[in-house]
Amino acid sequence: MSLPLAQQVRLAVAPLLHAAGEGVRELPGTVGGLPGADPVRYLPVKPEVVVEIEVDQERLEFGRYRHRPRVRRVRGDLKPELVDEAQ
Repeated sequence: MSLPLAQQVRLAVAPLLHAAGEGVRELPGTVGGLPGADPVRYLPVKPEVVVEIEVDQERLEFGRYRHRPRVRRVRGDLKPELVDEAQ
């Protein structure tokens, strides 16, 4: 989960996304950091788009970043199968 997308990024990425056919799903309410918060609903998409993100720490902590990443731009020059998630 990322911070809300800037309008320019939202307009660039929206037409590139395709539903994964699983219907709406929910993340537990603790995703936002507050126990008891409402669940976050989302529509899974196929992993076909690569985006560049900005994070506030160099390494993952317990399998995640301390704060949500910011999506900077669509990377049309990269294919998902060529990206190492550890980068």
